[in-house]
Amino acid sequence: MQPWVWLTAYVLGFGLLQVVLYRHFSRQSPSPETTEGRVTRADGGRTVAAEAAATVTCQHCGTENESHRMIRYCSACAESLR
Repeated sequence: MQPWVWLTAYVLGFGLLQVVLYRHFSRQSPSPETTEGRVTRADGGRTVAAEAAATVTCQHCGTENESHRMIRYCSACAESLR
C-alpha cells in the first residue's frame, strides 16, 4: 500500500478513537448542578455554599479582592488581607 493510504487510515482511526473516548467519559462524570448560589455535587456529596460572589476589601489600598481561603494577599498592593 501507499504511505498516504496508511497515513489517512491512521488519522481517521485516531479521530474516531478520540470521539468515542470523549463520549464515554462525558457520560460518566456529569457536571455539578448550580441552584440559587449553592453548588450541589452530582455524586450525592455534601452541598457547599458558593463563595465566588464574596469579596474582601484591602485595609491598605481599598481594592476589592475575591474572598477565598487560598487568597491571602491583595492583588494590587500585595499586603496581607488577614
